[in-house]
Amino acid sequence: MSNEETSTRRQILELLKRRGEMTAAQMGETIGITSMGVRQHLSRLERDGLVATVIIRQKRGRPTCKFVLTEQAEALFPARYGQIAVELLEQIVEMNGAEQIDRLFERRMTGLERQYRAVMGGLPLDERVDRLARIREDEGYMAEAGTDEEGAYTLVEHHCPIYEIAKRFPQACQYEQALFAHTLETDVRRIEHKIAGDGRCRYVVRS
Repeated sequence: MSNEETSTRRQILELLKRRGEMTAAQMGETIGITSMGVRQHLSRLERDGLVATVIIRQKRGRPTCKFVLTEQAEALFPARYGQIAVELLEQIVEMNGAEQIDRLFERRMTGLERQYRAVMGGLPLDERVDRLARIREDEGYMAEAGTDEEGAYTLVEHHCPIYEIAKRFPQACQYEQALFAHTLETDVRRIEHKIAGDGRCRYVVRS
């Protein structure tokens, strides 16, 4: 894909973000290319799951075909959710004291533990680790289960959705480690830590 193609598709995405539903003709007129050219880019964006078609039915005449961003496309635009969450937690500390943060993290851990346990049943440890990795993968942690050179089970998380929070409130990581130990009902050690400068978080699960 050329830089020009990438730039045009980005323009289309930004137009839809700012204006909502638009026809190919409207986008072409704004960007300065033909409707056919816009449709070629839209076809690729639809295949990528970033744009969807909406049919607007008129009282008279043919229906109008418009295009909108999908929920998946929202991830392409800057967001400050992490920083906003940090600011809110800092306000809680200021109003209610630092111990309130620990209560919040503990409550979150308890709720997640209940959810995780509900889908694990009486599975053996290796299957519980695999199931936990799949759950965390679905939650955006880019997680995978495996074993180390000694045959111990491992859980690796390549991404951290709460990274901004954990930088400011490192106890968030302590509660996540405790969550894994409680859920798996065994000892869990963290041997790599993104907050400490590693490229990922890696846990060893002892049977």
